[in-house]
Amino acid sequence: MGAAASAVIVFAYQAATNFLPIFGAILSDALWGRFLTISLTLFACTIGSVLLWLTTMVQTLVAEDCGNEDQNSQCCHSPTTLQLFVLLTSLVFLSIGASGVRPCSLPFGVDQFAHWSGTRKDRALKVLFSWYYVSMGGSAIISITLIVYLQDKLGWKIGFAISVAIMALATFLNIVTSPLYIKVKPQKSTWLSLVQVIFVAIRNRHIQFPEVGSGLQYHNPGGLEVLVPSRKMRFLNRACVLRVHTDRSNTEVLNDNSWNVCTVDQVEDLKRTLSVIPMWSAMITSLLIQQASFRVLQADTMDRRVGTTKFQMPAGSIAIFEVITFTLWSGCFDRFMLLVVQKITGREQVLSHKQKMGIGVLFSIASALAASAVEAFRRKQAIRQGLENNIYGVVNMSALWLAPQCVFAGLTSAFGSIGQMEFYYAELPKTMSSLAMALLPLAIGVANIAGTMIVKLIKVITARGGRIGWLPDNLNQGHYDYYYFLLALLGMAGFIYFVACCYWYEEPAPIQLVEPQEDETDGI
Repeated sequence: MGAAASAVIVFAYQAATNFLPIFGAILSDALWGRFLTISLTLFACTIGSVLLWLTTMVQTLVAEDCGNEDQNSQCCHSPTTLQLFVLLTSLVFLSIGASGVRPCSLPFGVDQFAHWSGTRKDRALKVLFSWYYVSMGGSAIISITLIVYLQDKLGWKIGFAISVAIMALATFLNIVTSPLYIKVKPQKSTWLSLVQVIFVAIRNRHIQFPEVGSGLQYHNPGGLEVLVPSRKMRFLNRACVLRVHTDRSNTEVLNDNSWNVCTVDQVEDLKRTLSVIPMWSAMITSLLIQQASFRVLQADTMDRRVGTTKFQMPAGSIAIFEVITFTLWSGCFDRFMLLVVQKITGREQVLSHKQKMGIGVLFSIASALAASAVEAFRRKQAIRQGLENNIYGVVNMSALWLAPQCVFAGLTSAFGSIGQMEFYYAELPKTMSSLAMALLPLAIGVANIAGTMIVKLIKVITARGGRIGWLPDNLNQGHYDYYYFLLALLGMAGFIYFVACCYWYEEPAPIQLVEPQEDETDGI
């Protein structure tokens, strides 16, 4: 396939794997439960892997290898309809698999400790989260090094066969170990209650709020505590105001039908859900900087030999520095560094979730600035060596100069991405924990789209009037350093927005007004 057509397919696949988890999370939390969602989507992953493998094994499904020939030449035939159908179907099944596995894996692990309590549960969850992050980084290391190496040396058949074997094993183990798991039932009422709050708040938009201190005017069923809703997003408080109506016997009674009035807890749950949206949007700029990088193209024009050996690192493997940084930091921070900092400061919680997110944004800015500086130096070296018009020329400069920006990108994930997941999981209702895990992939998908739009916009604006522009195919003729500096400026604006969101953000919590005293005479 041509570069443009293949890029469209890859982009569509990446978008699907990032946007579909939000739907998988809703189905998991409201209808299927996490175990069933994981099981079904594991089967989808396995089917997708098998279909992708078949495109290298079955002769009628194997597209013609054009080698170095022009894709438009008569000697090179385009893939048949059947070949394209099987390829796209495999990617669809893989995307469906990601929609359930991504948002549900960690919450399902948390469910296994549902019957624990106190410090024992807290310690267990810290270990679980730590190992989850390490497994994410470790799997990425294996995929971009070992599996890619085997694909390069032994061919696509062996490479995809390994992926099929891994998926089949994971699916088999999930079924065999099913009796050992604790399976928490989905809470359909959680999502329905959020819809009810919005509906009732709109329906009651004309009613007056009760007087300050009159907590009995708010709906608090079945509890001894009388709560009043917080003042954040006050318009939603109308949903839990009790209204009096007259029945057939002309007796005034309170209307507590669920579609006429909601509880204070329901209103506060919706407020918590809406309150994370500004914080979520503030983190998109840091993810955009990570996604909109051209370091693979840069590495392809640099000396990729490792030390004095003849081994040449693949350009695509430059991301190994980012993944290793993320894996080591996320695995070691809670176990070693956090304990040292706790002893020095004497505080149990050294960094809050929002502080971790803020540090992640700062590291993303550092990554963009480092990329801009290295690219400016690389381009100067290329011009000095007379490679300005040579798109395939290799600059006498080690590709390891790209390592610092990759390390900063890894620290961005270690602080920013992990901080986001922990923040969403802590702030959202526990019955919506799958949604909490799906918000990060959703932000990555939005960042991908935003990054693509920014690149196209820069190309159009800077290439007007027949100019080369900032981002030509030949890196030696462009100004990719300007592009990275622009990303750093966007990151700084995003950090200012993030600080403003932190200042504005206050976790909504109902206010305990009074505790009704039990009367000795009538028990009321």
